[in-house]
Amino acid sequence: MFLKMVKNDLVRNKIVTVTVFVFITMAVILAASAIHNIASLIQGMSKFQESAEPADITVMHAGEFDQAKIDQFTEQYREHIAVQETMVLQNIDGSDIQIGQHQTMAETIQDISFVVQNKNFDFILDINNERLDVKEGYVAVPIYFMEQYDLHIGDSITVKSGWYEKMFVISDYARDYEMNSPLTSSKRFVINQSDYNQMLKMQAGELEYLIEFKLNEGGDAAAVQTAYNEAGLPANGPIIEGKIFTMFNAMSDMVVALVIIFISMLLIVIAALCIRLTFLATIDEDIKEIGVMKAMGISQKGIKKIYLSKYKVVSIAAGIIGYLLSFAAVNLLNGNRRLYIASDLSGNLNYLLALIAPIFVYVMIVLYCNRVLKRVDKISAVEALRSDIMERSKKRKYSFPLQKNKFLSLNSYMGLRDIGKRFKLYRLLFVIYIVCTFIVILPVNMYNTLNSPEFSSYMGIGKQDMRIDLRRTDRITDDFITLQEEFKNDNDIEKYAPYITSSYQVKHADGTWHNLNIEIGDFSVFPLKFLEGRAPEEEGEISLSLANAAEDGLNKKVGDKVTVEAGGKEQTLTVTGIYQDITNGGKTAKAHTSLGVNEASVLWYIVSINLAEGVAIREKMNYYQNAYSTAQVNNIEEYTKQTLGTIIDQMEIVVIGGISIAIIIAILVTALFLRMLLAKDMSQIAIMRSVGLTLRQISYQYMAGTLMVLLVGIILGALAANFLGELLVSMGMSSMGASKIEFVHVIWQTWLLCPVVLLAAVGLTILMSCKAAVKDDLSAVLRS
Repeated sequence: MFLKMVKNDLVRNKIVTVTVFVFITMAVILAASAIHNIASLIQGMSKFQESAEPADITVMHAGEFDQAKIDQFTEQYREHIAVQETMVLQNIDGSDIQIGQHQTMAETIQDISFVVQNKNFDFILDINNERLDVKEGYVAVPIYFMEQYDLHIGDSITVKSGWYEKMFVISDYARDYEMNSPLTSSKRFVINQSDYNQMLKMQAGELEYLIEFKLNEGGDAAAVQTAYNEAGLPANGPIIEGKIFTMFNAMSDMVVALVIIFISMLLIVIAALCIRLTFLATIDEDIKEIGVMKAMGISQKGIKKIYLSKYKVVSIAAGIIGYLLSFAAVNLLNGNRRLYIASDLSGNLNYLLALIAPIFVYVMIVLYCNRVLKRVDKISAVEALRSDIMERSKKRKYSFPLQKNKFLSLNSYMGLRDIGKRFKLYRLLFVIYIVCTFIVILPVNMYNTLNSPEFSSYMGIGKQDMRIDLRRTDRITDDFITLQEEFKNDNDIEKYAPYITSSYQVKHADGTWHNLNIEIGDFSVFPLKFLEGRAPEEEGEISLSLANAAEDGLNKKVGDKVTVEAGGKEQTLTVTGIYQDITNGGKTAKAHTSLGVNEASVLWYIVSINLAEGVAIREKMNYYQNAYSTAQVNNIEEYTKQTLGTIIDQMEIVVIGGISIAIIIAILVTALFLRMLLAKDMSQIAIMRSVGLTLRQISYQYMAGTLMVLLVGIILGALAANFLGELLVSMGMSSMGASKIEFVHVIWQTWLLCPVVLLAAVGLTILMSCKAAVKDDLSAVLRS
């Protein structure tokens, strides 16, 4: 009997059933694919790490180097250190690497190094996560450059530096655990030992050293770093812990997966609201049948089972379909992970984990249905047989009289009047429209923010037109001085500011000394946005990045003192401000020029430039790129894109998906709501038609009311996406060094394009729904 009643109800309420089915299916697809991606990411990272065996501590150094001292230190701290290995990098300028006939890698912001495979750990892998073994004459190219320059296996690149010139054939794509992510500023090309020796002999590149340590199980990384610094060993560069590489590798996929899970949770909420709307309408329609069943002695549990069985069947069917479709959807979202990290989960684990989503959604829907159905328990058989029970329980308020309307047309006023009289009925629709707008606007805002030049403020960079990075070469200092002299005589340049970043020893609260990259220069020319305080402006002042100021860093606040060793002397600096920076693990600092340059450990020189009005940025960039072959010349937009390219590309997919989902939701919910509302108002519609109102006028009343609800929902949804969205994204980015994200709003997208798309979709749905409902035979309606 129950199955027959469920079947009859499904046939009778096709639109309702299809709507709820679609929402549950979409929620399962998104949740299952996100769970699949996160699980694959965790397992992929684990396998990637297991195969690559990255260093637990990596010291980057350029300059004089004595391996014997490193070996002595390693033996002294064998209780912590399992093995030590030094990789010698030959840094080649991007302009010296030719692709095809005319293109070079001059525009890349990455430092390019040619290396040979390590012997003990920190292995560079191929696309199958096997250790690379490159033959003579061949090269393995980092995946980052494969994507950026559209390189394929079998293509060739030519290295021409000084007297050295050689063409290499690309044999593999290189997965590099330590330098995979665009957020790391260096990339390693792997070549054969004989080719490497020839390059070294011809002094093709500047030498840099990666002094790497693999710790014993239970080894203390902090103790090794402290001891290394106190021993005065080579450290003309940052000291990086292995967990930073793990965070960088997982970042882009994790951000996208969390956004998708959030959207899927909103879909579950919408499905629940639709079920509530449906239940209330169905119970209202079937109130007499409920009274008859109670009078016949059918228990409350039995009556609830009739209504609940339908949604159990729908949830199970939608869960199965969503579960199966999620394996197709996941391929749209995991391309970056499969390319940079590993393929999908192996064995049956991916199928089992993906089951979590449909099971979770089913449980949530059933629990919510049980809660809504408690209303049935409160209806007695006698009350249910009175057809007006659902209305008599409410106090009628005859407000909004027609004679008080002086500004709106009759049909518009009647539509708005209906909202006021039955606001409880419209509020579910109102909430769903807010959620739909939120689903559209939040990903759009995130995409625009990541894709905006203003995002540079979260990378420790002031807003500027152009940026020149000078790489470490023998003539880097001379080029830096020459550049500034040329800028003084270049009328196309409105203003510029030179900055020098060096590695300094900084004293932590526990008395230990650690390396810290500190940038010195005039920070008033291209000001940063500070969370607290201001930039260093006077002698003895320093500002810290958020990650550096945190408890696990220097644990400082504005006004506190920081001890820095510079020029062989200890200096006490006052913290004047705290800013956001997601680069270099988020741990950077900026100081007044009075600190002085640590000549022994200069990392890089940067010049920030603003051009005069009307000057073509691209032409000026090309000029300085050609004039200074060792320089990286980029506009700030290109710099941001190269650093965050993978996240931006994946967010673009989320934006398209979010807009599509929101439109589908808006159309289906509107159709469902109007079906319920028009069925409820059928006798009222018949009366209006009998007194002379046309179908068009009646449809206009419902359109006016529904579009007003949509319009207010769009406004509140956009505001929620702007303000609540900023809070949610800031919480997610706080671990990366940016705890206060401010969205970049493209006004015409947020307040024009997205609302117009939703209004058009909903308006068309209202028109079609009303047209279908109010054209029934008038006499038949009045007789019923």
